[in-house]
Amino acid sequence: MYKRVLFATDFDEVGIIAAHKAKKIADENGADLILVHVVEPIPAYAYPGFAGFAEVELSIREQAEKELNELGEKLGVDAKHRFIEFGSTKNEILRVAQERHIDLIVTGSHGKHGLSLLLGSTANAILHGAECDVLIVRSIPSEKNSKA
Repeated sequence: MYKRVLFATDFDEVGIIAAHKAKKIADENGADLILVHVVEPIPAYAYPGFAGFAEVELSIREQAEKELNELGEKLGVDAKHRFIEFGSTKNEILRVAQERHIDLIVTGSHGKHGLSLLLGSTANAILHGAECDVLIVRSIPSEKNSKA
């Protein structure tokens, strides 16, 4: 059913759970698993007078590459299917999904209390903006699963 599964990660604990779900779905469908991490730009106006933006951005990129490569190795994802993008997280994930003809986007969400907090703004934007199927993996196990 799926040929290309995109896993969007921010390297948090929810992402690890979601990564394994994405891997399982890709394996079960004989699909390519593509990893993407988006680095949001640092607003210069937030730190007036700070001249070290280039160094900070380079450090952030290097750390993101390291973490994405570790995740890719753990999941057995070829280096050609690992991407770091810069910009608005939701926009970049949707762009990559469209450009790479993705069938399913998998990402995590920080489930809180109440329906309005169930999806974060990025997960919500992906859910409503994607042209393909989307799987949002919750961070909080359901009560029936935690009692088992």
